Amino acid sequence: MGISIGNKIELVKLDDIIRNEQNKKVYVSKIYDVLPGNKLQIAMPIYEGKIVPLTISDKYSACFYTNKGLLQCNIIIIARYKEGNMFFLEVLLLGQLEKVQRRQFYRYVCKLNAKIRVVSDEEYETGKPDVDVISEDDLEWNDAKLMDISGGGAKIIQKYFLEKNEVVKLKFVLSVEEYVFRFSLFARVLSSANMQNHAGLVEQRLEFLKITKDERDNIIKYIFECERLNRAKEMGMM
Repeated sequence: MGISIGNKIELVKLDDIIRNEQNKKVYVSKIYDVLPGNKLQIAMPIYEGKIVPLTISDKYSACFYTNKGLLQCNIIIIARYKEGNMFFLEVLLLGQLEKVQRRQFYRYVCKLNAKIRVVSDEEYETGKPDVDVISEDDLEWNDAKLMDISGGGAKIIQKYFLEKNEVVKLKFVLSVEEYVFRFSLFARVLSSANMQNHAGLVEQRLEFLKITKDERDNIIKYIFECERLNRAKEMGMM
């Protein structure tokens, strides 16, 4: 699993990360037991010197300090109880642990259609395509799959390898309930690697460039609404 008894944990409420709250509360805890079924027993966390009884069914981003570095995974609180003089939480890991650097934005896993094309330095500077066209839709775009997204960037899968630092335009639509957001964003390629288990496909990590506050806020709004709906379904409210 990569984590073990005694590892320190920092917990931040998922809703605060999605909203990109500036003053996020960071709760400190520690692993007391590794349980079957991707579950952990952790100490009731402490904030400003006080024990905090986190609410059952709330989701958190958990950063684990291990001998392999910082590992991250989202968790959900499934139980809380007392043993002797100690207060504990039981949590369920949601997905796989990932080795991470500190991130500014929460990544939301998805699988959506997208279009991508490489742009010239001139187009990036001016915002205008090199070829005179009536609409950007008339340009040559390659199909891609949007695999995760955040207010700062995205991960995609497509057929064409791109060099690191190459600048592209990424076009996609985010739709949830009454919200429909259309995007055509410049991005820089942070990494590009052939997928081992999927011949002919390339996984790329992108960082958004020149993104406006409204565009970023709309991405965060989409993520928040998706998480809210997912949480309602898990609780049997939908």
